[in-house]
Amino acid sequence: MARVISAVIFLPILIAVIWPFSPFYSPVYFAVLVAMAVVLGLMEYYALTDRIGARAGRVPGILAGLGILFAAYSGRHELIVAILGALVIIDLSWQLFTNHDLRSSITSTAATIFGVVYVALLSGYLIEIHRIEHAIPYLAAKLIGLFFLIIFAGDTGAYYTGRSIGRHKLAPRISPGKTIEGAVGGLVANVLVALVAHYTFFPELKIAYAIPLALVMGVLGQIGDLCESMFKRGAEAKDAGQIIPGHGGVLDRLDSLVFNAPVLYYFYVFFLK
Repeated sequence: MARVISAVIFLPILIAVIWPFSPFYSPVYFAVLVAMAVVLGLMEYYALTDRIGARAGRVPGILAGLGILFAAYSGRHELIVAILGALVIIDLSWQLFTNHDLRSSITSTAATIFGVVYVALLSGYLIEIHRIEHAIPYLAAKLIGLFFLIIFAGDTGAYYTGRSIGRHKLAPRISPGKTIEGAVGGLVANVLVALVAHYTFFPELKIAYAIPLALVMGVLGQIGDLCESMFKRGAEAKDAGQIIPGHGGVLDRLDSLVFNAPVLYYFYVFFLK
């Protein structure tokens, strides 16, 4: 029930910023939504690093993450490298003068920088996709809609297939509840949704592209989910946070998204641009 309530609350917000005829359909509103998710995701990620003794720099990490999103929104890609370089210098300097446990200096700095790359840099590709202007009408909205439909369908298909017929564990050391049957069910749902998208709102997406794209995104989504579970298992935490009832934290929802955002962007670059 908690999952249903969360969907009822959050889905209208998501639809409002990706539906092209909505008054809230704007790169600004979408970028703000992504930025809010990234800030919350980074806070949850840094809370996990605290549990393993890595004193990551929250403030410089979050500011760098927002800076990267701004660079993606403004198309100033050269700023991304500059921001990451500045973050390395600032965080190392901070560790030099504040970290009294020298044994944790490497892991603490690595945790700061990796969090920005993992949560903010990969999420920034969603903003890049939403900014696409193309001769195909509403291509950016179609790509973003396809993106979330594939991810959500895969999660839902894996969850209910696993609960119904799941018998063989997929990765018992990392996520005991996930099954091979559930993973297959998720991939089937990924492909079905991509085909539905082709025959409804996205005819420009050729079936020859739709099926491989859905499978790649489905596999990467499940790997991303397992990677985030690996972090939680290492930090001995059940969920990254509790902000979304029935789903855990924001980072628990971003896990499948961040691996796939660059995939969809470069799919556009190589096959649709």
